[in-house]
Amino acid sequence: MKRVTRNNLLKLIDMMKEYEGQKEKNKQLLQQINDYIDNVINKDKRYYSKLSKCNFTDEQLRYLI
Repeated sequence: MKRVTRNNLLKLIDMMKEYEGQKEKNKQLLQQINDYIDNVINKDKRYYSKLSKCNFTDEQLRYLI
């Protein structure tokens, strides 16, 4: 996942939900989530405009904002 696309953001949401649902937190999964956020989302200047174009539900947007 090296770009901000709808499919990659949906994968990110799934990973975040999986991480929240675990009793024993998986450090590798957290590393993947943080890596994507730091190296892809934070470097994309048009992230918020891409979110509006993807037609996410309100629940999904809560994870992505």
